[in-house]
Amino acid sequence: MVDLAKATIREIHQHIKNLKIKPTRLIEESLKKIDRLDNTLKMFIYIAREEALRYAERLERELEEGICRGLLHGLPFGVKDAFYTEDMPTTGGSKILKDFKPSKDAVTVSRLKDAGVVIIGKTNMHEFAFGVTNKNPHYGFTRNPWNVERISGGSSGGSAVAVSVGICIGGLGTDTAGSIRIPSALCGVVGYKTTYGLINLEGVIPLSWSLDTVGPIAKSVEDVAIILDILTDKKLDLTNITEENTNSEWRIGLPRKIIERMVSEDVEEVFWKSVDKITSYDTRLIEIDLDWFKVLSDTRYIIVLSESAAYHLKWLRNKFNDYDPDVGGRILGGLFIPAPVYIRAQKIRNTLKKKFLHLMEEKKLDGIILPTVPIEAPRVEDEEVVIKGEKMGVRRALLSLTEAFNSLGNPAITIPCGLTENKLPVGLQIATKPNQDKLLLKIAKHFEKIIGRLPEPPILS
Repeated sequence: MVDLAKATIREIHQHIKNLKIKPTRLIEESLKKIDRLDNTLKMFIYIAREEALRYAERLERELEEGICRGLLHGLPFGVKDAFYTEDMPTTGGSKILKDFKPSKDAVTVSRLKDAGVVIIGKTNMHEFAFGVTNKNPHYGFTRNPWNVERISGGSSGGSAVAVSVGICIGGLGTDTAGSIRIPSALCGVVGYKTTYGLINLEGVIPLSWSLDTVGPIAKSVEDVAIILDILTDKKLDLTNITEENTNSEWRIGLPRKIIERMVSEDVEEVFWKSVDKITSYDTRLIEIDLDWFKVLSDTRYIIVLSESAAYHLKWLRNKFNDYDPDVGGRILGGLFIPAPVYIRAQKIRNTLKKKFLHLMEEKKLDGIILPTVPIEAPRVEDEEVVIKGEKMGVRRALLSLTEAFNSLGNPAITIPCGLTENKLPVGLQIATKPNQDKLLLKIAKHFEKIIGRLPEPPILS
């Protein structure tokens, strides 16, 4: 039996299309792995045993009749519980929606099913996607497969863990401030935040509509590209991202001051080693100043509080005690932000978007790189961390290097770039200008090839 923790989509597809491995067998093995690991890792809110096996049987009959829907035919997938799934629970990680069963799938889920994906379950998440630790009081704290005493990160933590341990070939997540990239980095997988608006959000429980994006999580950049090509409204033709770089060299921006000031020593050491590998090939680093990213952080928080409060207004009135107190308290705070403050935050955001584009064009940059997360995965009980002598909350630290790219609307990806002394994954984050998703994937694939992939997480040993 092929190991989903090691194999790529193309490798598994070769076995599936010839029925050397039957879809039903593959799904049965994934379900067995869930049974073995989920009590510890708390990856799933809902396990779709009957639904998954029934759909796998249908896909298997199609193969026997000579019908193959594509590379994802018969492969297991985890869907964050923020996506509507027909006749399955969609809780948003909340107590409030614990009995909600949508009448139809989210557009993204429908596209995956049409491509032959088997939804094996709804993955655990931070309540209503408003947090980055995946410490969910209703459905369990999602644990890190590299060390179960550590958090997975969130809010798409369940999907990242399920991919990391090889239960799923891919996962769906949402990203409003880093919620795909943060858990992907902490769990040693690839996570992709698209250009804002690239993927249809219909049927996805919103957090902040002017910041929300959805995207794939997988074990490799090529797998992310395969999944992304199915999800997007605009076809990107991502089939050739593995082609060699035709440029003489990539010009990549490096915000050295931010890295030296905001990143812990253990993560920084791994990051610089990966940078040394990258620059030994055809990449030129251009030092840039991004200190103004702090302003984007402040404006983003105003925006997300205001927009989340507007969506949650009916439940804040009637079901406030059903929220996790931390999540409910932050959403409630959005009601006290005056409209002029929200509008000014959006105006500042638009000004800084232009500033970022000017920087990229002035320096003739193909992209920028920095660590995805400035710290290794915190312990479950940690509420604060210390970075180079400065104490800060875990949530603030985890968001510090990802959230700006949601405000800017540009695509960003995290790829694994090594392990700390504690054997915990570190993510390398790459971003390009908006609507340059294909370029970003080509750069990421190139860097991934140079850096190499991580071993399996210890929980599989």
